Amino acid sequence: MSQLKKKTTLQDVADAAGVSIATVSRAINNKDSVKEATYDKIIQAIYALGYDTVVRHESHLILILLPDIDNPFYSEVIRGISSAAGRQGYQEIIVRTGAHPLTLSFIEEMIEKTHADGVITLDPIPSADTISKLQAQTPLIQCAEYNETSPASYVSIDDVAASRAVVDYILSKGWRRVAMINGPLKYKYARKRQQGFIEGLEAAGITPVQNLIVQVPEFSYDAAVSIATQLLSMPERPDAIFAASDVFAVAAIKAAKRLGISIPKDLGVIGFDNTSISVMSEPALTTVKQPQYQLGFLACEMLIEQMHSENFSPRQIMLDAEIIIRESL
Repeated sequence: MSQLKKKTTLQDVADAAGVSIATVSRAINNKDSVKEATYDKIIQAIYALGYDTVVRHESHLILILLPDIDNPFYSEVIRGISSAAGRQGYQEIIVRTGAHPLTLSFIEEMIEKTHADGVITLDPIPSADTISKLQAQTPLIQCAEYNETSPASYVSIDDVAASRAVVDYILSKGWRRVAMINGPLKYKYARKRQQGFIEGLEAAGITPVQNLIVQVPEFSYDAAVSIATQLLSMPERPDAIFAASDVFAVAAIKAAKRLGISIPKDLGVIGFDNTSISVMSEPALTTVKQPQYQLGFLACEMLIEQMHSENFSPRQIMLDAEIIIRESL
């Protein structure tokens, strides 16, 4: 009985040419990214095996996976990516992932549709195996968010250390009953900032109060106002709030004003990110400055290096954050 012919895969081509899958992918997408002799071996293997692909030229497009267009944090990160991309003759395509799970098939579909030469993800990819399989096909850099179980490259900040510094500063101002308004725990930033918050309190001998640590289920100013109102309406309300984003902090200020609570006389508020709304707020918001532009710029520089190098070694870069003191704390 006749059998169906097994479909030739990228791995088959790599095995026949004696190279890695990543090298085959680079050769297919950008001939100049591999040595001429290596390229010739790969092309010979493709033709010999009848691999179903089209050897195409570099598209000079970078795919950016963005979880939310409402968060002002991302605008400066995107500007950094765009600046680095433009210097090297690349353009960026932004795909808003929203609530869509970052599965292997979804990301592969986006790469196929955009013909992108590489990917920068600001949305966390939950599976280290997915990241590994993607990197075997396409250069990938994680920016701000990263998978802690994967050795893949990323550019981020130390959220734990930054949040501990926030707690130290709050306590130095005399506040003791401190609340935290946090984002969804599916994000690394939320988990790490909460970890730093708890560690900071415990290091000062203060037991964290669980009902003073709350999560906003999605990135929403209105939801944050509602949650802050509930916090500030408690019989024993907090005397300071650490918000995991400037948007949540401004929402807390709005809720406090509605309840007749004076800032910073009766309530201290500190945000995170140092986005433009931090200086528009009244009072101006004390916050943690993230180097958003540098995050994006370095992520893109690293991605382009990866796209053009046969021997790229994964790197994990942590940038510094600092507290910007204004009027709200």
